[in-house]
Amino acid sequence: MASIGKRREHLLTVSSLSCRYGEHKVLNGVNLKIRSGEAVAIVGKSGSGKTTLAYALCGIIPRRVDAEVEGEVKFDEFNLSDLSFQEILRNINIVLEDYEAQIFGLTVEEDIVFGLENLGISRKEISEKLKWVLEFFGLEKYRSYEVSELSGGMKQRLCIASTTILSPSFLILDNPTSNLDWEGVVKLSQVISRLKEEGMGIILMLRKLKGFEKTLDRIYQLRDGKLRRTSYEKLSRPYIKHKYVEHPPSEVPIIEFRDVWFRYNGPYVLQGINMKVYEGEVVALMGRNGSGKTTMMKLIDGLLMPERGKVIVAGREISKLKAPERAKIVGLAFQDPLKHIFSETVWDEVSFGCRKLGMSLENARKALFLMKLEKIQDRETYKLSMGEKVRTVVASALALNPKVLLLDEPTTGQDYELLGELIAIVRKVSMIGKTVIIVTHDSDFALSVADRVTILNHGKIVRIGKADEVLMDRKLLSEAWIEPPYELVGGER
Repeated sequence: MASIGKRREHLLTVSSLSCRYGEHKVLNGVNLKIRSGEAVAIVGKSGSGKTTLAYALCGIIPRRVDAEVEGEVKFDEFNLSDLSFQEILRNINIVLEDYEAQIFGLTVEEDIVFGLENLGISRKEISEKLKWVLEFFGLEKYRSYEVSELSGGMKQRLCIASTTILSPSFLILDNPTSNLDWEGVVKLSQVISRLKEEGMGIILMLRKLKGFEKTLDRIYQLRDGKLRRTSYEKLSRPYIKHKYVEHPPSEVPIIEFRDVWFRYNGPYVLQGINMKVYEGEVVALMGRNGSGKTTMMKLIDGLLMPERGKVIVAGREISKLKAPERAKIVGLAFQDPLKHIFSETVWDEVSFGCRKLGMSLENARKALFLMKLEKIQDRETYKLSMGEKVRTVVASALALNPKVLLLDEPTTGQDYELLGELIAIVRKVSMIGKTVIIVTHDSDFALSVADRVTILNHGKIVRIGKADEVLMDRKLLSEAWIEPPYELVGGER
């Protein structure tokens, strides 16, 4: 396998770094040293400042994002404020949490080689690096795919690959596992270990550490604007398991897939899907990136129509309902909130559907309260953290008081405290008779909140069953590349 090549030792030093946006102070005297060949993780609550720190480490703050900065960040003996932005990014690069903003190529291959071509690298070296990165990130079969054909998780993997191939001295990954499946997490951990061996320094802004136990050299927690050294044990936050609710066989399902087939332009994404979901159930859809989970969500919501078969929701074929009718039956919170938030403030966004459909604004107020957004309802949406954006999108769906709530990767950007709150919200919604379908890669979240789990692999359902039975099946999890819950990996790390 090709190598990206060894490099000399470098040092990234952060000294008394403080950062504020207007009156809001985010970082308060942060100190940190990272050497070549080290991998460190920085964890913290949603909105704690992880992205702000990431931006300051690579010069985005204050060069591209306006903020008041004190202290300094140095690459070796050079203060970042004395280097051009291009010089910084050649040495300290970043994969943004909004990873799609970094996609420039039409196809997977074009996007991976884009940066190398702009650096004037020889065709031979580009070819060697391309082969290495395609193999290591499991992207060989997607080489000629158009980026628009990829799932969210595959796009995120592509962005990490496209940045890694540029071989900076330090690589910052802002919430890199948010949309990765377990295979992607394992691959990323392997890549980080390999990059460490070759002298690259890695800084990961993470929500959870599972999969990186053998990769990280140090762990820091960002809290109240300060960075403190911590450990796996201190960060442990176990989930609470949810008791499965039995549903009588004679009960009429609220959602039913009847031999559903679907494809976009190529092979079938879904093949012969049959599934029943009952009123008040919480069902988790799980599977590797590209297995068809989000496609199933869109079929339930009527955004897509099956090529063959039927999707029945609340006793009616969803394809025969008009959009306003569907909106009152099915609420959908999309995977990527950045694509779907369009209002100026949180309140405007959450109340939008109620206003357009002539529904009571009290529904929107209740949704704000449920998602703990009432204190920031007047905040501009562009100022929200990713976790706050996700909660805003979920609140927007809840505001329409639907019978079915679809949550596509709701754990994105959420810390343990907010995940606990999200679990409580899902249970509350379920107890009042609403059905919740959740697409997730987070097995611990699924184990905590779902009554049943449906496993998809290559467009087919390979298992439907009680959450604790499905997610404790080591053989199944291994074959379908599902993240094992902490109970199977020896406790939380």
